Amino acid sequence: EIFEQPWSIQETVLGRVSLDAAQVFLSELDIADDQLRAVDRIVLLACGTSWHAGLVGKFFIEQLVGVPVEVDYGSEYRYRDPIVSPTTLAIVVTQSGETADTLAALREARRKGATAIAICNVVGSMATREAHGTVYTHAGPEIGVASTKAFTTQLVALHLLALYLAQVRGMLDQDAMRQHLHGLNHLPRLIEQTLERDGVIREAAQRFARQENFLYLARGIHYPIALEGALKLKEISYIHAEGYPAGEMKH
Repeated sequence: EIFEQPWSIQETVLGRVSLDAAQVFLSELDIADDQLRAVDRIVLLACGTSWHAGLVGKFFIEQLVGVPVEVDYGSEYRYRDPIVSPTTLAIVVTQSGETADTLAALREARRKGATAIAICNVVGSMATREAHGTVYTHAGPEIGVASTKAFTTQLVALHLLALYLAQVRGMLDQDAMRQHLHGLNHLPRLIEQTLERDGVIREAAQRFARQENFLYLARGIHYPIALEGALKLKEISYIHAEGYPAGEMKH
């Protein structure tokens, strides 16, 4: 699945961007532009790896759309009487579309009047049926429990959604939009180039395999990636690992 990522990301982008028109097309969203323009607050709801994707999505949306974003654990959301209004947009991020905690959070947000979007890989899953609109990741079947291509395609889907919201709300000029779309189109090749260095990565793994603790350090939009890296190491190797904001190490 790691080596399927260039293809999976290509599938996520395919048919959704036009460089000539500098536009994003999300045909499955099926939510009126006026409704999206009225949104004044966004909450991202997810669990585990998808929650880390949501943290990256917060950076995308706040930077490109200019709307405040919160990221909540699906497992915690319904237990704290969250503040929701008709101008709240709830975005649930889930590979399977069947995660019980994420579905419960989706239902709570909808019950309180939010518009809901599901970012999901599985067509016809519960989350896609219960949300008002969907952005499918088209990552292909998930075989391994430790998410790889599902995570990276979620990041791409969140970027596309942020660009679409910015487009609807008139937040980006054509040149800026084209720059983002060019980057997304070029991304599969960049990942291929990284995967071609698997021999170097294998050597690094052998060098550090006997270490007992790992700290993943990053700042800004890379901090969620540090969290995800630490989670992957724990899941796969059972080695203790933690992700830290680099600036917090001194504290």
